[in-house]
Formats: sequence, C-alpha cells, structure tokens
Amino acid sequence: MANPTISEIQINANVNLTANHDNTYLLNMIDIVYEHVKAYCLGTLFERETIIDERNRSYVRGRTSKLVIRLRKFPLVSVMTVKYRVGSTDTSIDLTEVDLDLVNSKIYLYWIGPLYKIRRGWITLTTYVAGHASRPSIVDTAIALLVAEWVNADDRAANQEGNILSGFKIGSYAESYSVDNAKVGNLGLGTTRSIRAEMLLKKYRKPGVV
Repeated sequence: MANPTISEIQINANVNLTANHDNTYLLNMIDIVYEHVKAYCLGTLFERETIIDERNRSYVRGRTSKLVIRLRKFPLVSVMTVKYRVGSTDTSIDLTEVDLDLVNSKIYLYWIGPLYKIRRGWITLTTYVAGHASRPSIVDTAIALLVAEWVNADDRAANQEGNILSGFKIGSYAESYSVDNAKVGNLGLGTTRSIRAEMLLKKYRKPGVV
C-alpha cells in the first residue's frame, strides 16, 4: 500500500509545503511519519493479509456461555479454519458453529461438547484474512496532519531545510521520536494537528495486540 503523495498530504492538511521544501525532503518525511503511525497503532494497520495458524488463548466473555478468541489483526475479513489444541492434538471446529465480529476481529464459540470441559485458556490456531483493502481516508488525514506538524517543528528547531525530524526543540521544550516512542502512544507536539490526528487514529490503536 503506497504512502500518501505530497499532493494528498497538502490537501488533507490544508497546507502548502512545496513552497519551502523540496520533494525529496517531503517524501522522506512522509515515509517516517507513515512508519510512526503504524508503530503507534501497534502494527495492526492497513494491509490486507492472510494469517496462518495464529496462536491465541480463548477467554470467557462475562457470564455468558461463549468463549472468545481475539485475533491480532483487524478488521477481520474471513476465517478459513479454527482449531483448538489439547496437548499436541489439534481439532478443527465447525465454522457454522462460530460467530464472527468482523470489526473487532473476535470469534465467539459456545461451550458445547469437549469445549465445555476445556473452558478458558485453551490454545487456538486460526487461519484468517484481515486488514484493509485500501487505507482508510481518516488515516490519510491523520498522517497529513502529522506531516504538517513535523515539518513545521523541524523548521523551527533546525532553522534549515534538509534535516529529517528525529527530535525537536521549541523554546525549552524538547522531545525525541522513535518507533519505540510511538508504541507507547506518543504522536506529536500536542498541537491542534496532533491532537486531531490522535482522535482520528484512536479506533485503530489496540493496546495489547501486537
């Protein structure tokens, strides 16, 4: 899935970046921000893919009769196989007996037959398809807002073009950026742009799912 273009960034953030910055600089900045956003969303974003035999543990959903498998990638598109493992033996589950939550990438199963004896904590192996066929437009908007903020911060901190933002200092305020920093939830300076970007990306950030 290709990065947003410079033109798309300028339209979505309502800014003119090409007047004072060359394309190479801007494309590099877009690439860095894109990777930062993916890290912020804990690697669960964007590309559609097939995941084979993903291992998860089931858990009990409240006081209902359902067991839940929370998959790591989302949104869920389809499920090909679900198996539960006891010892070293894998047993396939009839897919007509499961309910799918496509938005939240969860599979619900009933405690019937051998599953009732196993209950919570049994290991599942699931083969499924998840992800977006194309990048959501609100994600593009969030990326554009962050690019605009980072370019502005880079200009003010370095007072020159050609540097790619790995950190910034405005007055007495300084902060560094890295993928690790993004994973713990740091997006930007806390300006209107990054606050808005965080709001847009909130639904795509799933703490604990990597």
